[in-house]
Amino acid sequence: MKKTPITPFTKIPESLFSLFLFSMVAAGCSQNNDNENTKITGRYINETFLGSVSDSIPGLIPVYCYEMNFSDADSVDILYGFEQAKLAYKKSGDKYLLVKALKDKDMVFTLNDDHTITLIDSAWNGATKNSQFKAAKGDTDFIHSLNQQIIAGEYNLFSSGKIAPQKVVFSADGAVKGLENFTRYTICYSGDCMGEIYPISNSITLSNDKNEALTFAFKKDKERKTLSIYHIEAPVQDIKGERAIKGIAFDLRQ
Repeated sequence: MKKTPITPFTKIPESLFSLFLFSMVAAGCSQNNDNENTKITGRYINETFLGSVSDSIPGLIPVYCYEMNFSDADSVDILYGFEQAKLAYKKSGDKYLLVKALKDKDMVFTLNDDHTITLIDSAWNGATKNSQFKAAKGDTDFIHSLNQQIIAGEYNLFSSGKIAPQKVVFSADGAVKGLENFTRYTICYSGDCMGEIYPISNSITLSNDKNEALTFAFKKDKERKTLSIYHIEAPVQDIKGERAIKGIAFDLRQ
């Protein structure tokens, strides 16, 4: 049988053309999906850490980082608490690498089907499990989440066993109302503030509109729903930290 040569003007069967077109589109979609899958956006907060702070002193919990903010296509802002850094990240197979997270070594993390991130950090911090990060909602960041987990809420203020008329409100955004002239608060969770009180305790710094600030120790009892805030000794010249806990400053109950 004589074969008909295919020339530039030979008509290609519609079925063959459709198959060719489908293959080209599929390949293009696959490439686009691969590119899209290498990019992560948004802020992710360490939920594993937050799940432990209610029963612990935050600064004593081993943790690599508290927050990962993917603000750029190929880099992520890392919150270590006392400092921050911007690290590159890249996809490697079905995992991702946080480039030079440990000096010259990369740290692996995965983007899970439920849109959480698992940072493979247990070998680094000695924990029994890796850290799980959850996408933040809206403008929520780590500090907001920490405040919400530990102290945010409405309290009754007691003095000499009697309830005061005003309510005390700690908001997750760091505002406080009804507690003398204090308007803002910060909870210590890492850094030098951890050594301010002896023995190491939870500490909170209250400040007013004049930027005058005082640091206190505090203890939260979830079962009794109480928040006890204590005075600490004044700082001693040439001695860093080691300020002992004194009497109660504020007796708050929910």
